[in-house]
Parts: sequence; C-alpha cells; structure tokens
Amino acid sequence: MIVPRNHLVIFAGLILASAARLSAVEFYVSPDGDDAAAGKRETPFRSLAAAAEAVLDHKPGPGKEAITVWIRGGRYPVRGTLSFDARFAGTREHPIRFRAIAGGEPIFDSGLGLDPTAARVVDDAAWLERLAPRARGGVLSMVVVSPVAREALLASSVRCSLDGQMMTIARYPNVGYAHIDRILDGGAVYAARRTPGAPPKWSLDQPIGGSFTVLGKDLAGWEREYDRIQKARVTGYLSYDWHRESHPVAAIDDGAARLAGYSRYGVIQKEKIPRRLMASNLLCELDAPGEFYFDDSENRLFFIPPAPLKSGSRLSIWGGPGLARFHGASFVSFEGVVIEGVGTGPAVVSIEGGEHILLAGCTLRNSSRPAVVISGGHNNGLQSCDIYDVPHHLSLGGGNVRELVAARNFAINCQFTQVSAADFHGGIRVTGVGNVFRNNLAHNFPGQAMTLGDCDHRIELNEFFQIGFEEGDGGAIYSAAAPWSWGNELRHNFLHHLMCLPQAHPRGGIYPDDGDQGETIERNVFYKAAHRAVLINGGAGHKVRENLFLEGYIGIYNTEANAERRFRDIARYNSGELKRGDKGDAIWRAEQVVGPNGWNQKPWASRFPLFREIMNQERMRFYPIECDFSGNRFSGNWRNIEYRIGSGVADVKDIAKARFIRSGDNREISMDVFRNPVTLDFGYRSPPDSAGLPRIPFAQIGMTADTYRQQPPAKNLYRAAVRRHFAGRPSYDPLGVYDPMTINQTVYFNTGRLVLESGGMLHGAP
Repeated sequence: MIVPRNHLVIFAGLILASAARLSAVEFYVSPDGDDAAAGKRETPFRSLAAAAEAVLDHKPGPGKEAITVWIRGGRYPVRGTLSFDARFAGTREHPIRFRAIAGGEPIFDSGLGLDPTAARVVDDAAWLERLAPRARGGVLSMVVVSPVAREALLASSVRCSLDGQMMTIARYPNVGYAHIDRILDGGAVYAARRTPGAPPKWSLDQPIGGSFTVLGKDLAGWEREYDRIQKARVTGYLSYDWHRESHPVAAIDDGAARLAGYSRYGVIQKEKIPRRLMASNLLCELDAPGEFYFDDSENRLFFIPPAPLKSGSRLSIWGGPGLARFHGASFVSFEGVVIEGVGTGPAVVSIEGGEHILLAGCTLRNSSRPAVVISGGHNNGLQSCDIYDVPHHLSLGGGNVRELVAARNFAINCQFTQVSAADFHGGIRVTGVGNVFRNNLAHNFPGQAMTLGDCDHRIELNEFFQIGFEEGDGGAIYSAAAPWSWGNELRHNFLHHLMCLPQAHPRGGIYPDDGDQGETIERNVFYKAAHRAVLINGGAGHKVRENLFLEGYIGIYNTEANAERRFRDIARYNSGELKRGDKGDAIWRAEQVVGPNGWNQKPWASRFPLFREIMNQERMRFYPIECDFSGNRFSGNWRNIEYRIGSGVADVKDIAKARFIRSGDNREISMDVFRNPVTLDFGYRSPPDSAGLPRIPFAQIGMTADTYRQQPPAKNLYRAAVRRHFAGRPSYDPLGVYDPMTINQTVYFNTGRLVLESGGMLHGAP
C-alpha cells in the first residue's frame, strides 16, 4: 500500500500539541536522586527504571493522563535494559514522554567506567621493549581489577571511549590499509548458501586460512608479540574490492602471517590493486593517540589518550546492555537524551512492536552494538537524532511483505556518520513495507551507506556524500537480487562526492544490482556521483526519470549482458546442480517472499501489474525490459547513458536503439541554470518550467530546523568545504593510478568531524 505523503506529521507534533492543552502528570529523574523518593521536582528518582515503575503505578494509569518524566542533565549508569511492553499504553491525547530538561544533557552510559587518571606512563623496561619506539613515553597503563571490566575487554568487539571520544584497538596502519605483497597460500574456501557441504573445521592450532607477506612491513615485531599472546586479527579486502572480511591470525612466522579459518573466496589477487588489510590487537602497534590495547596475561590496559586528561576524565569500556526494548508499547517517546557505551544485546534501542514509539533529538554514539533496530509495529521511528561511531546505524523495518501491509516506520531529519571510528563501516538498512527515510544526512561511510529491500518505501529529500570511498563496487544506496522490490520511490535526494578508489572496481550512486526490479528513481540530483550515478545491473521495470546528472562519469547504466546466463542458471538451481537459495536463484527466492506464483495472486497482481507482466515472461524476465529512462538532464558527464549487450567496447549501444528502454526527452543543460554551484546550491535561477527543467525542491533536501533540531548544520558551509577538498578531482578517473604509498592520505577525508566541528551535531557532541 502507498504511504500517504502527509502521514509524517509524526508523533512529535501530536504529543507537543497534546502537552500544550493538558496538565500532564510529571515525574523527575536526577543523577543525585533517590529511587525510594516520590519522584517529584524536589524529590527526584535516581534511575529511569524507578520512573518507569512510577508511570505504571500511577492512577488512573497510562493512557488516562499525559505523563512526562523530566530528566535532569548528568550521567546515568545503565545496568539493565528497560522493557516497555503493552502496559505502557499511552494514547494520542495522553502520551508518555521521557524528556531532557532544557539546558541539561542526560547521558545514559552503559559503559564500564574506569578512572584514567589512575594510569601511569609505561616505564618498565620489559614493557617498553614491546612498545613501538615512537610511542615510548606516551603510553599509559593501568591494571584492571574488576572481573566485569576484564570480561568486557576480552570480547572481540570491545571498544572504549575517553571523555566521549571513541578509541580504537591498536592497529596497523593507523589510517586505511596496508597491502599484501606475496600470497603464499590462498587458504580454504567456503561460501555459505553456495559451497556444498558443511563448513570446514579449524582452530588456532590447526589453521586452514591463507598465508601472505605484507608490502614494506617487517613482521618481526608482530611475530614476537604473537609468540607471547595470540590475539591478533586481520581485516580487509583479501579477495575482491567489495568484500571486506575479518579473521583471527593463527601464526606469524618467517615474515608471513597465516589466517586461522576459511574465507568466502580465499586470499586471491584478481583485482587491479593490491589486496588490502589492517592488523589489529597487537601491542607493538599501539602508537597513535586514541588507541588502546588490553593485555590479559597481566590484566593491564594500555592506551594513548586522544586528548589531554583532566580532572574528572572518564574512560568507558563499551560493555553494558542497551537502554530500551519496546515490544507492544504505544505513544512513548524519548527526547533529548544521549546513549552510549553499549556492548551487549541486539541494539542500543530496539523497537520490536507497538505503535508511535519515538526517539527525538537524541544522540546514540560510542557503542559496539547496532544503534537502532526497528523490526515491527507501526508509526515508530526517529526524528532529529544524531548517530555516530557505531558498527551499524539503523535497521528500519516492519510491515507484512507477503500481504503488502505498510508499517509506516520512519527516520526523519537525522544525521548518520562516523567521527572517530577507524574501523567501523556502519550502515542503514531499510526493509519491510511502506517505511520512510526522509530529510536525513548520511556521510563519511567507508562502505555502502544504505541497503534497500522489499516494497513501498519512500527514500526522499536526503543528502548522501563521502560514501564508499574505500570499497570497489557497491553504491550509496544499494538493492540487490530482489525481483519483488516494487513500489520503492527514491526521489528528491542529493548524492554528491561519491569518489571512486583509483583502479578499484567502479561504484554506483543508486545501485539496483543482480536483477533487482521495479525501483522508481525520480527528480534526484547527482553531482560527482561515482562511476555510474544510477547503476542498474540488468534489472527490469526501473523508472529513472527527470533527474539531474552533473559532472560525473556515466549518468545512467543498464545491461543485458548476463540475462541469458541468469535464465539458464534457473534450471541448474532447480536440478540441485547449484545450491538452492543463492542470489542467482531468483525465482525460488521471489516465491519465498510473495508465495508460489505470487505475482499472479492478490495482493501482488493488483498492486504491481507490471511485476506480474514481467514475471510471466519466462526468459525475458531476466532482461532489462520495461525500463523508462526519460526526461533527465545532463551536464559535464563523460557519457550520459550507457547500455550494454556485452562487456566489450563494441557492446555499448546507443540508448535510442536499445530495444528494452524508453528514453525520450533526455537533454544536455548548462551549469549556468543553477544558483551557486560553488556552494553546491543546485536550485534554479529561473522557474524550472520555463527552461524545461525537472521540478526538484532542492532547498528542502537534507536536514531542516524543527522542534528537536533548531539549528541544523549550515549546508552552504559544509558543502562548500567538501567541494573545495575534491576540487579538480573527478568522481571516477579512468587514468587514475592506485599508489599504495599515498592512497591512505588521499582517500580518508573525515567529513564526520568536519560537520561536527562546524556545529552540525547538536545533541551530545563530545
């Protein structure tokens, strides 16, 4: 079902209106309160748990009166996840709100706190010998006596922060990747859902992984360290430019490292650039501010502070549970709080069901678990939140895909980025039916920012930039191998400065891959947007209409090169020759979602008649039939539209002669039609109708001012800074050369910190 354009007046507006006309019941929470107190202004509770109990105990109870829990500024330890079930039954008229008091900053810290001022500079000769020479005199250490803290530090996902700034496990190199020199052994290969049989067994004592040397790196220090304690890991692109993986190290001998376990493709060199890796959890690589290492042989934590220590400094080990789990509650909001230090459980905040659950004006940061997972219910979501320095930012799901029932869950006016994270990729995933991602800012993602799946989502008025800068292949918005993904509308978005890694596998801006079908990509602005701004790998039923493609390489791309192979492979999957359920098993996978022959049944047949028409063509459904690339405008691209029937130069066909693509009214325009390209202001100088330009509300794209974000980042300032940084550099350079000696300095441009330092994060910034 279609999500109404105006459905997102949002719970925030509703509860603000109701609060204005009602005398709400009020409770108070303070870091110096007492859970045995009455929870009033003069006698506040100490914890949210006590306040939540008071909400339930209040008579006449939730839903009968508006209830507000006021939270004073300060730090609150989190020792258990709050559970909000159906008893927390607020209503539209009588919501339940947990709100920060203006002028304060409540920080809910799930981390295990240590006093870093108790640490001392390492001066023991034996330990100094193990440190990198340049780090000696700057490394602090302290013995960790708490069993709970020690257990948290032993977790493979452990991270720390100091005074709100994320720290990173000691690694080499400190920024970016080192490079494999010689591959001595590719190692065992096993791919789930593809390789027959059970995965091969392995251990540190009986390794089966690949072996290699590292370009320009003497591994003698690693070898000495590994002989003492076996904790090292290798993470990187060991096979293909788009496949990042992580493995424990089993041995370091004679200048070579060996991985412990199997990998999906092995350690192979089939790409144009050297295979890349970073090694972590080695004390000898503790050599940069913001790094730490835990030596469990003596329970000693080593670290180099990212900033000078001060009285009251706090070192936090991210080891505690998430703040809240919602499963059946209704009309409950958390507003203006900071949550950090989460290291266990499914998420910092999880919403599994219920309705009108809102996180507004909140900051979620510094956690080694996903920030927000919304998997059920309806009308639940985020407004004006900042999420950074987490391994995964948001899973936005909900709705019934088989029955095409919309959830209307949402993320609006939020910022998703990384600031201090050196090895988190992060990401946003939108699945289910009828969910909304609007007016958000996503940037500084080393890999893909958004993966999109299933149906009827609205992805609109968002800004994406500096995404995928260390990967090959992939896109800023990526969907793959889902013939059923109909009804998604990607419109009025601004994708810019998606810079391709030299000589790596080219990337896309919006990228429906592997036969994905039915996306509507309309009235977006693409500026320096990767190799192919809209990269469609063979899919049918796509509409790419009335977009602006500016100063890129290829604007729109599609291909029929793999259609016959995909068609022939279906028989191989059906016979068992190929493993059932792999991404190429398109028809079987589609039927697991829509039901057997579901495209001919309700509700799919009536809701998506073109899907039914395409899927009833046994061979042609694997070709890019029923695509519409019309009404687009181009300026300064190497090629506006590319259509391929094969992989060679002669296989590029004029789009006007492509038998499957409608392509009318595509035109070149001048950059003079825009107000101020220097600040990336692509609003028009004149009314668009007079110049035959697409109607795009450019001024409304990106974050905006609202109740919870009264001063969003100044778009003209950070956009101009990004443009200056990349001035003279194309988004894709066919003549570019990957130089292992300089690539890390070239690629890594921290726009997360750029926007933070310009005042762009207003909630809980360190």
